[in-house]
Amino acid sequence: MRKITRVLSALPLSLIICASPVSAGLINEDFNSGLPATATLFGAASIVSNEVQLTPSSNGQLGGLSFSDQDSGAAITAWSAAFDFRIDQNSFLPADGISLSFSRLGDVGAVGEEGILTGIAVGFDTFSNGEVSSNHLSLRYDGTLLEEIDISSVIFSDGTLFGAEITLNNGLIEVLIDGSSLLSHNITGWSAYAGQYNFGARTGGFNSRQIIDNFVGSTTAEATVPAPATLALFGLGLAGLGWSKRKKA
Repeated sequence: MRKITRVLSALPLSLIICASPVSAGLINEDFNSGLPATATLFGAASIVSNEVQLTPSSNGQLGGLSFSDQDSGAAITAWSAAFDFRIDQNSFLPADGISLSFSRLGDVGAVGEEGILTGIAVGFDTFSNGEVSSNHLSLRYDGTLLEEIDISSVIFSDGTLFGAEITLNNGLIEVLIDGSSLLSHNITGWSAYAGQYNFGARTGGFNSRQIIDNFVGSTTAEATVPAPATLALFGLGLAGLGWSKRKKA
């Protein structure tokens, strides 16, 4: 506390008044102790062997995992998510894939490979329902498909454990798998919104066992300017601090 006071008292009051505090949230979960208090499972999802099994290897399944808001409802200007995923092919054809959404606040649940239809959703799709291929990435914003990319460098459903990283910074989103960039897109019309992370996976007439693990998510909230009354009280406090120091001198 003393160090903070000294730094504040050394700054010009105008700089302190103009400062805009920014909050940041962090989630770091390996699920080794089960389901954390900040998370909720939906549908067919469960914790199995210290991993999140979004769907078992059965037909007609829908699962989800959501994390609670980390920023008290503040609009988010940037976020990043890193996680491991594995899709085991257990039927004649693998189906249907995994999604990660940063959905608008309160919109969560069991969803498929297309993700929640509010906010940003990235899909790791293993079955073609008329899409570009049976192994592709998709990007949606508020339910509108922005990109659909055939992926040949990796096969999502071959049972390999992949490391995914998704970053969003003021509308620019990038998706990496094992360090290689597979998608980069600047979202037209994007604006900051309050949201939360939501995983989903689906099976249909074919199936896969679909797993995620080792999730690390961070958020940066939109800067907020203190209310005038708060600034006035803060200024009076600094003035009092200066008067107290002069008196002691």
